[in-house]
Amino acid sequence: MALQSSVVSRRRMLQAGLGATALFLPLPYAWVWAQSDGAMKLLRLPKIALVIGNSNYKSAPQLVNPSNDAKAISDTLRQSGFDLTVKLDAGREEMAAAISGYAQTLAAKKAVGLFYFAGHGVQLAWRNYLIPVDAAVRKLDDIQANCVDLTSLIEGINKASNPMNVVILDACRENPFGDIRVENRGLSQMDAPHTTLLAYATAPGNVASDGEGANGLYTENLLREMKAPNAKIEDIFKRVRLHVRRRTNGQQIPWESTSLEEDFYFLPPQALATAAEEAAERERQQEEALREKRRAAEEAERKRQQEIAAREAKLAAEEAERKRQQELAALEERRITEEAERKQKQALALQEAQRVAEESERKRREEIALREARLAEEEAQRKHKQELALRENQRVGQETERKRKEEQALREARLAEAAAEKKYQQEIAAREQQRAREAAQRQPKPAPGGQADPALAERLFEEELAIWERIKTATERAPLEDYLLRYPSGRFSELAQLQLDTVLERLGEKRIEVVSDANNPFSKGSARSNTRFKVGDSYTYRVLDRYTGLVKRTMAQTITSITDTEVIYNNGVLITNLLGDRLRAPDGRRFTDNQATPLEFAVGKRWSSRFFVTPPNGSRGVAELDHRIVAREKITVPAGTFDAFRVERWGWATRVAFPIRYEGTAWYAPDKLRRPVVIEESRRNDRKIIQADRLELVAFKES
Repeated sequence: MALQSSVVSRRRMLQAGLGATALFLPLPYAWVWAQSDGAMKLLRLPKIALVIGNSNYKSAPQLVNPSNDAKAISDTLRQSGFDLTVKLDAGREEMAAAISGYAQTLAAKKAVGLFYFAGHGVQLAWRNYLIPVDAAVRKLDDIQANCVDLTSLIEGINKASNPMNVVILDACRENPFGDIRVENRGLSQMDAPHTTLLAYATAPGNVASDGEGANGLYTENLLREMKAPNAKIEDIFKRVRLHVRRRTNGQQIPWESTSLEEDFYFLPPQALATAAEEAAERERQQEEALREKRRAAEEAERKRQQEIAAREAKLAAEEAERKRQQELAALEERRITEEAERKQKQALALQEAQRVAEESERKRREEIALREARLAEEEAQRKHKQELALRENQRVGQETERKRKEEQALREARLAEAAAEKKYQQEIAAREQQRAREAAQRQPKPAPGGQADPALAERLFEEELAIWERIKTATERAPLEDYLLRYPSGRFSELAQLQLDTVLERLGEKRIEVVSDANNPFSKGSARSNTRFKVGDSYTYRVLDRYTGLVKRTMAQTITSITDTEVIYNNGVLITNLLGDRLRAPDGRRFTDNQATPLEFAVGKRWSSRFFVTPPNGSRGVAELDHRIVAREKITVPAGTFDAFRVERWGWATRVAFPIRYEGTAWYAPDKLRRPVVIEESRRNDRKIIQADRLELVAFKES
């Protein structure tokens, strides 16, 4: 839940960071740009796929199409730039090794990943198992040991932390184990992990046939839609779902769980592909410049180290010379001392000889000689000390000079290093300024794939709105299907799907349902909006100020009539469409059809809405919101405690000439309540918050 909230917060900051100017445009360009930028990043990434098709089972019924499906999917993916690993009729060890290697490659390359499996699959204790061709299953306990747990793949891509994954499972066949009874049919419901789209060939808890043509029905339609240019991946699967449902009269309805944050294309719009190539080239040039800078820095460092080594060698040589001079001085000192001793001995011998011959003269001269000897010795010592002092002064001077030169060299090195760092920072600042200038120059322009012309964007929306207004009450399936194929993620696709369901039910379709179990530890489950409103149903809400907590007003709303497209409360004071979204508010505002409430609830689902708002004064405004189901959690209000889906929505609106930013959170419990449990919303202009309310359910009565 915290992760999903952080995703929404990051997108809001993206919108705000793209400049206040975007607020005054009739389209939320910040969102368009953010989406296009994310799509371009995905296009620049490597793409890795692992495709497995198992047909020739040894102990389970053989299948006709999985090998053909795997080959065809591989060819299509290869044309879209994927690096392929393909396994046909793989045993358990081969499948496990391939999945492990696939996850490791995703982690190493941080690539876009796609995993496709066609073959037998089975669920046991809410876990989904892919069945290898060598599986020998004679009892339920054999499934875990002989089959491949899909959780191993999910854990692998979670650890890989790559930007995006697609997991496609065409594995919802009838129980392949004959007499061994499996508790539930098909595959178990599982929520897609972060930044992943998880697709089943049919709804959880249901099965799909192998098909009679060259490819299975699901993969046949998937192949066709993957080859459609400019199609977003989520739109591809929505179109596949519609085709398969119609071909099987509702007995096979493909299902997806998604937590994708960015759009992905197998065949992207040319403008987006070109922009991605240009961005990749810019990145390559930047990387080359960075490598060159690093090389220059390494070369400068090498020269600096050489200079340091040369200085150290010079200092070592000077130190050796100083020691040599000291040794020579010591030798000279010993020589002088020895010479003095020798002369002294000679003088003593002479004096002794003279003493024998001339005793008296000896005494007189001995005294003279003794005084002279003392004077000579003192003089010798004085000279010796002078020489030592002179040498010490010379040594101190040399040492001082050496230290001065070292300090000077160190200062010069530091100055050079500081100058180099300053130059490097200046280069970085210059590049940042250049990027800012380029961004400013691009600001008025859309990202590739976006519509830059506000008038064109408004015309396209009005065209879609006009189509919807013409077909919203259609009693034939064709116009509704045509709309959903043209606008699979359109501003009215939830309402169109609801109307199509109504038409098909009237024509006799017995549509299968998703098997959703609250005890399933791998899914928050799913639920469908309950649109079976009844006259007399009533709902009481109170409106609180979100900052003070004070109750501003209480509203009692009772259904007084219902038409084919509208639910009318209090004789027209409030009017909603069949999903519960406002068409007329109690304050007199009128809304064109909008879809704040989805038809199907599942964590990760996202959709958008755009609509016109006409207040009583007649000045029409426009609003555009993005919605995402981010969690399922308990919420308590005066009406009780509900297990609710939390929907976060954000966007903008214009009211006369003033743009308004909108942020809101709503909680729905569609399996217990037809209306929302809580709605929190805030509106602000570019200066301050102008409204922050909390609408919460106090009491209700539904028949």
